[in-house]
Amino acid sequence: MSLMPDLGAFGTALAGIAPLTPAPLSAPLGRAVLVGSGDSLASALVAARFGHRALSSGDLTWTGSVPPGCDTVVGVSHSGTSGATVRALRLARGAGLHTVAVTSRPDSPLAEAAADVQPVPALPVTETVPCAGHVMLALGVAAVCGLDVKPAPERLAAALPRIRALAEQAVAELPEEAPHAISILSLPELRSAADFWSLKLIEATGIAARVVPLEESGHVDYFIGPQRHLTLALAGTAGLTRFDRLAEALVGTGQVVRRITVRDIVDGDDAEVLTDVAAAIAGAAVAHAAATRWERRPFRGGAVNMDARHIKLDD
Repeated sequence: MSLMPDLGAFGTALAGIAPLTPAPLSAPLGRAVLVGSGDSLASALVAARFGHRALSSGDLTWTGSVPPGCDTVVGVSHSGTSGATVRALRLARGAGLHTVAVTSRPDSPLAEAAADVQPVPALPVTETVPCAGHVMLALGVAAVCGLDVKPAPERLAAALPRIRALAEQAVAELPEEAPHAISILSLPELRSAADFWSLKLIEATGIAARVVPLEESGHVDYFIGPQRHLTLALAGTAGLTRFDRLAEALVGTGQVVRRITVRDIVDGDDAEVLTDVAAAIAGAAVAHAAATRWERRPFRGGAVNMDARHIKLDD
């Protein structure tokens, strides 16, 4: 029996949504800071490809300040109710900055706090380890940054067989026993996906996971041990020789290192952003399958409070 979740409904939902068009902005984006939390921060990281910054919304909200050199603050939240993200936009608006919301709910508190709204559709799918919201938000972020994303859902739907094959290969190479912790290595071309992989692995397996820029794994990670540690190297087209060299060093310390090579998944030119998003879809599938293999119940099987009141608006 396959450990993989069925991606068929996901593909049907992608193929059936209306084209995602960039919303007109009332002011130039300029130098933008995108803010979000959890999956939404992973979505915001797509903006780094366009020269913008992505920060945790709490970095603004709980310091009461907006980063210097910022013209626009873009809040990213699927529900539009993430408390720190809404407050971050209110803070930016109060400081006289341009504000934009990327959300599936144009009537939400986040949208109300923004001068402009980039709406994204909500995919009608049921997921154990969710990724549909991230996919739509990442495309919304790309649209705000000026990318033509109209054909993106169709291209991602067409790529699902290759995404599944990538995930199946990664799952086949997972260790039989659950590690004590997991590191995900990446370079900027897959940084958003790597961040998303860490979140999905935590949600699905309850195992601590961290994102590590590739080079940093060679400076201190070889001290991890002697407990079981899994390192997943999420590699694209850059730095492959360095991935090999650092993997060799980590294997020498007793770690389990697995390379996941993400290449030629999405057809067509200018596929860099969609490849990052496609890799994230694979990550959710891998996390789901890892939980099954390691006999871990996603979201700890309901053993923790899931109402999320601590991250919603309380005013």
